[in-house]
Amino acid sequence: MEVGQKIKLVRLHRGLTQKQLGDLLNLGDGGANRIAQYEIGYRVPKPSLLKEIAKVLDVKEETFFVSDKYLLDILRTIMWYDFEHRRSFKLAEATLDASIAPIESKTIELRGNACTTWGDSIAPAPATVLWMNVPLVNDLMREWLTRKQELASHAITKSEYLEWLLQWPASSDMAGKREPKRQWRKAK
Repeated sequence: MEVGQKIKLVRLHRGLTQKQLGDLLNLGDGGANRIAQYEIGYRVPKPSLLKEIAKVLDVKEETFFVSDKYLLDILRTIMWYDFEHRRSFKLAEATLDASIAPIESKTIELRGNACTTWGDSIAPAPATVLWMNVPLVNDLMREWLTRKQELASHAITKSEYLEWLLQWPASSDMAGKREPKRQWRKAK
């Protein structure tokens, strides 16, 4: 969702007109027009104004600074968090009975190739599973699972894993679908 669409979504949710939001932001007589231009994507507010819009609409600033184009950054952040705080994320391939709405499903099956790196085992407690209906993301997550499994089984070294992470996404082979743009494995 683009920033203008988010502004409109939150503005309507807060029950404000474009004029009211313009007034709250002290945009003057043309405030409603400027808000309309932001919402349709004709103009993009400067970061300082976005921060003010977030304050006026009572939302976190990040609401307007995160978009679909940051998906790789979000994945990178998760992977780095996992690297820095070992045992944070457990990865496993899962199958889901598609005939049941995902939120209601109790039929998620974790396959036997789960990765519990650093010597941990999967906790017996129920787990919440997150997946995306986006093939690109699923390929990237599957590759991350593969790298964690390779590290746990000593098929790759910690140094190689770190190099893969440092070069990611250029080091990605998209779960075996392409050659990586950057090589990260040490020559044997």
